[in-house]
Amino acid sequence: MAISTPAYSADTHASAEDLETAALMYLKSRVAQLTGDSRGTALHATPASEQLKETLRADSAAIDVRREKLRSANGGHSRGEVTVSDTQISTSGKTATVKLTENTTLFYARTTPGSPEAEQYQLRHTLTYTLEGSQWVLSHDAPDIRVGDLAPDTYPSTAVTVPSKAVPSSKKLSSTSRPRTTSQGTVPDKSSPTYRAPGNSTLAYDYGAMTRYALQYWSNYNPNYRTYGGEGGDCTNFLSQIVKAGGWAETGSWPGENRTLPDQWYYGHEGNWTTTYTWAAAENWYWFASPFNSGRTEPLDYIWEMGVSDVLQIDFDRNDNISHSMFVTGRDGSGQNADELYMTYHSTNTLNKRLSSIIAATPDAWFYAHRT
Repeated sequence: MAISTPAYSADTHASAEDLETAALMYLKSRVAQLTGDSRGTALHATPASEQLKETLRADSAAIDVRREKLRSANGGHSRGEVTVSDTQISTSGKTATVKLTENTTLFYARTTPGSPEAEQYQLRHTLTYTLEGSQWVLSHDAPDIRVGDLAPDTYPSTAVTVPSKAVPSSKKLSSTSRPRTTSQGTVPDKSSPTYRAPGNSTLAYDYGAMTRYALQYWSNYNPNYRTYGGEGGDCTNFLSQIVKAGGWAETGSWPGENRTLPDQWYYGHEGNWTTTYTWAAAENWYWFASPFNSGRTEPLDYIWEMGVSDVLQIDFDRNDNISHSMFVTGRDGSGQNADELYMTYHSTNTLNKRLSSIIAATPDAWFYAHRT
């Protein structure tokens, strides 16, 4: 833990360790609100400024709604565990700033043998504390959640206004409904030597390598690649790294090819300006990967047809511009249609989040499922 100024004396001020503990307890209270864990501290009981108390009351109600939606969708979570890391604390007069990384594990209430028992997420925070009398109270919470990110359920995002008559998508939409079929087919076995990638009968990718890459780098970023911040985040940069690890060959290179074209896909180590739009932008990746250009993926009619190592993209506000990309790292059920799917992605860094939870949180979104 880095401390830029000496800790205050214990008689009237909290020490740096006390501030870190207060921050941890606050984050635990958000998790306890979501899981219903009676051992946690209620969110509205957090020592906070009067202005923030109003926000926390609204947050508490929103988390309650999300908790019930998740319980209805898949049983929700039984409990959570929270730790913090990379803590930096600075003080100036009656203000203290605590920057840290939240590392949270949310255990599923209902599990299937051999499937993930929990989802994990990692989220950077900037917390501001203000001295009121002799007590430090939380006055502001700024989680690093940006436009295009899929926020964790402890931070239910502000509802996106979706047009009641949105313009039909120009892309192949995938239904979130369960297919009405009696088909007894099975999901393709990508480990079979006879399986070939969509659109090319001669190619065989290493799908196991893709999944291993996703599991290895979901929170510990590969230093060989840049991280993309700002609007849209790092999700598609991470996805491109995943499929490249499994054998996707780059198409074109800088400076020879126009990096804005939808049929070019390559990473430029010299900087953002040497990398194609299709590498790190979700909408552009769709057009490259789909049959419109490279044909490296096949669109699926139903999201539940996906298997491990397939890809799901989301347009949250149905503006026909994809917002987010995710990779399937787990699946329940051996039939053609999954009982559950587990998604891993960046922005925010998340491992094995249930797809049914994502649908419950974003019911008005447009979904695009890819067979890789």
